[in-house]
This record gives sequence, structure tokens and C-alpha cells, in this order.
Amino acid sequence: MSAPERTGHGAMVAVIRRWDGLRIVGQRDFRGVAQSAGAARRWVVELLGGHAPAELLETVELLVSEVVTNAVLHSDSAGPEGLVTVCVGLGRDLIHVEVIDDGSAVNVPEVRATDGESLSGRGLGWVNLLASVWGSSQDEGGGAVWFQLANDHASGPGSHLSN
Repeated sequence: MSAPERTGHGAMVAVIRRWDGLRIVGQRDFRGVAQSAGAARRWVVELLGGHAPAELLETVELLVSEVVTNAVLHSDSAGPEGLVTVCVGLGRDLIHVEVIDDGSAVNVPEVRATDGESLSGRGLGWVNLLASVWGSSQDEGGGAVWFQLANDHASGPGSHLSN
């Protein structure tokens, strides 16, 4: 299995850099429907069950759910033929998750300010708060949001990288 390939040529260098030194443990396509968030998080937790402590798996579960939900709600993956691809990798002391969607002409992933009353708009806020590092990329082939979590919790949360 190789690094995810659902991006255009322009983003491939960034994808290769992100996956350098990682062992890919799983890649799976999910339909672009709301129920896919639950299916994706269950799949990722099962995949990583022997590779991370329970507390870290809870964080992975939350972030996968948020990022897949965003991909379904805010990209062209919600179309009749839409797909969301989830890729999981392990590094020496980290977990890497990448969610690839069909892209969007109008939506770019961003952390939005929310008030205490808002019922939506918190997905990337959680990613920014809990991930050691995260980023996004978008080109003509689609979009990707990825995050990494340190197994040793040594890295500080909230680092964002584009491409």
C-alpha cells in the first residue's frame, strides 16, 4: 500500500513529505454520507487498537469523526458518486490520519470562531486543540485534511501546516 493518491500532481510532493517515515496501516474509502463518520471512526479505532493507549484512541476517534463529517458536509464528496478516503499511518512516536475528499470550489478548511450557543462549526477547532500538528491541502483533484497525534504526548497541540 502506498501513500494516498487522490490528489493532483501539484500536491503530490506535499503528500510524499507528510508520509515520509510513516508505515501505512490502512486505507479505506467511505461513501459521502453522514453515517460514514461513525463507520470511519470505528474502523480507525479497530485498526489502531494494539498501537495506542485507550486515552489516545478516544482522541483519534473524536478527530476522525469531526474530519470525516466535515468532508461529507463541506465538499463535493456528498454527491451521488462521492467518496471520502481515510488513510492511517504510524510513525515512530505518532499516529497520522489523513481524510481525502472530492474537493470543493467554495469551501476551504478553516478553524471557525464559535460561540457557546453554536451547534456546529467546532470540528477543526477540536483538531486544532487536540492534534500535535495538522494541516490541509486542496487542488484540482480534491482536498485533504490530516492530523498527527504523538503517542508520547511530547508535541504541543494546535500546530497547523498548509500543504
